[in-house]
Amino acid sequence: MSTTANTQLEAIHAMMASGHRSVRIERHTLLLWGLAAAFLILAVEVIFSKQRFPEIWLRSLSANAFIAVVLTAVAIWDYRLTHRARRMRDETLSFVQQQLMKVWWLLVGLIVLINLGMNFFGGGYMFYGVLLTVMGVAFYVHGLFSQQMLAWIGVLLIGLGLASVAVKLPFALMEWLAFFVFGLGLPFLALLLPRTENHATHQRRLLAALAWLTLVLVPTGVVYEWSKRVARPDVPATELAVFQRQPQTVRGLQVVRLPAGTLVPVQIEITGDVLEGAGTALLPMRLARPVELVLRDGELDGRFRVGDDEWKQRLYNLRVRMTDLSALLRSSDGPQVTLKANFGTEN
Repeated sequence: MSTTANTQLEAIHAMMASGHRSVRIERHTLLLWGLAAAFLILAVEVIFSKQRFPEIWLRSLSANAFIAVVLTAVAIWDYRLTHRARRMRDETLSFVQQQLMKVWWLLVGLIVLINLGMNFFGGGYMFYGVLLTVMGVAFYVHGLFSQQMLAWIGVLLIGLGLASVAVKLPFALMEWLAFFVFGLGLPFLALLLPRTENHATHQRRLLAALAWLTLVLVPTGVVYEWSKRVARPDVPATELAVFQRQPQTVRGLQVVRLPAGTLVPVQIEITGDVLEGAGTALLPMRLARPVELVLRDGELDGRFRVGDDEWKQRLYNLRVRMTDLSALLRSSDGPQVTLKANFGTEN
């Protein structure tokens, strides 16, 4: 075979290989989206706190608008950097690559809308499980058309998201898991992809996936255990009877212990456009187990402990389960409405 023919064959093979690998996630894409998501996970709760935004509707709309602005800026920045990187390599964005980018943007927008809906209609403790699952789908779909390693990581993310909801992981643990998935896992994936892209066996991809999973799970567990120790107050508990004899202007940190059997009046307020009336009811409930509450400058700060269990945060661990609203209409009794709810804590 002549030299000219060999050169032409090599050019054809190079062109085919380049076309086969035209769909891929750039390294800066994983870095930008990962670090931006990690920043939002930590910053949104601090910036849009209940103290700054007492009204839930204003807090939810402001927080989600901020999230949307940050992610839109990241999307524009990523798009421009991707175009510049392709031009420097004398490449163009293929049709499939452009459609996958649109799918990515669609799923990111869906996550923002899900978060907004959960702020108003409940179920927010499942948000990070849903977040990991949706992003796992995004990686898996992208991996079907490009690097197989992305599909492997996508399956892991889907598994993590579904498992976190199925086993009822504490919200704080799920939050740290999501933080390290994006803040540490995605930058590590950006370094891992070039090493598993060409001529990688299934064994090498499996080892790489296990290394990625370990890198995410180990810091999550360590930081979560550390946060539980930090949340534990370092002051002795004061009995309720002693606390009630104290002046109302006590400053600083204080732990009050409510013994089992303590009467806790539960005030319920119901409003709507169908029913009208007093709208309030007072239910005399009693504690089934002793509870310790933390006060800072006379105000509850959300930390509590049931019996001798671990300290928890009301924001994260208090859930309403098995809510049921039923109505009856009988000739003998007339209309009746029954509301059932189960309040409990999660580990």
